[in-house]
Amino acid sequence: MTARWPIHPRPIPGEALTSWLHRIADGYGITVDDLAFDIGYSLDRDTDLDLAPPEGLIEQLAIQTGVSSDRIHGMSISGYTPWLLDDVEPGPDAFSTYIRQLTVLLPERNRRRRTVSSWRAWVPTAAVRHHRTCPQCVRDSTSPHPYLVVWSLPLMLSYPVHHCWLEHHDGPPGHYYAWRDPSSAPEPQRASLAIRRMDDRTWQALTAGVVDLPRHRIHAGTWFRLLRTVVDELGATMSECGAAQRLTREVWQRAGYPVRAGQAMWRPFEAQTLQRQTRTLEAAAIAMRVLENGHLTGLGRDAALFLPAPDTSLDPGKPLVTTGCPKSLNEALHDAVEDAKQNPDSARQLFNLMTLYRSDDDEHVHRVRNDFAELGIPLEFLSH
Repeated sequence: MTARWPIHPRPIPGEALTSWLHRIADGYGITVDDLAFDIGYSLDRDTDLDLAPPEGLIEQLAIQTGVSSDRIHGMSISGYTPWLLDDVEPGPDAFSTYIRQLTVLLPERNRRRRTVSSWRAWVPTAAVRHHRTCPQCVRDSTSPHPYLVVWSLPLMLSYPVHHCWLEHHDGPPGHYYAWRDPSSAPEPQRASLAIRRMDDRTWQALTAGVVDLPRHRIHAGTWFRLLRTVVDELGATMSECGAAQRLTREVWQRAGYPVRAGQAMWRPFEAQTLQRQTRTLEAAAIAMRVLENGHLTGLGRDAALFLPAPDTSLDPGKPLVTTGCPKSLNEALHDAVEDAKQNPDSARQLFNLMTLYRSDDDEHVHRVRNDFAELGIPLEFLSH
């Protein structure tokens, strides 16, 4: 039996297997291939250790380093199954099984069943694989810099520990130290509040196995599927959206990008370009923000997960004191119009409601706009 390696730095939480192996190999001045060969393994170009390392290799690494095989397995994407993805070996119904269980922005009836061959949730196709790094981590550590396995996935835009954008670099596979000199790393850019909130929840799912939403604590597996559902809904074609296209259009407008990130032909998120993946995740963060602050009402049954928490400031032991009778429909409509005169978000919500099921009827939409003008609701509020 080969003696235990005398140099074997401990893996950091969430570190990718290839990153850890590279740090071990660097201590001996050899390559990762040489390190694997030392324990009887020959790595070829098709071997993706960060996706699914061979079980035998994991056991040998555990012997050589004293790190448990479960910990080493958790340093690959396969170690996150079945939470992050159902299986690293995709089945014929993997796409629909993963994405069609939940609905947030769009009604369930609008969701088209799709079959996508060789599809894995969140794992980008070989043509668009990319590596991103936290520039602050690079500045704070020595070379070679540790690299987290989830940074190779289009799952987060920022690193929640530092709240700065992950920066793309062109280092070859297995080499995550594109900036050998820490001073050459890009200046860390702080992510927006919406992105930080979304990524904080993803990080909580990865590290704690649960996610705290305004009204519920949900399992990590539910969060990953919920996030992927919103991503899919934002990429839905106009024929899929139907009358609900106004909701997705407004999200993209708020994000400042073309609808569906400008893609003409539908492709799954994992096969899109890095730029479109980034823009779609930005739009998803904005969608969740406007759902939570009440500026947008999702039409899916699971949109309620993002509703604000109920007001608990009232003493539940005392009856709620009300004044007068409940508002009539006319009174409620009058209040909604008055609010819309002052609040652009309220104006857009009321307009979306009045045109929800006749958004393709230009005459009806024009008539509603004229009614708004007569009521004194500024039409510029509708062109956010």
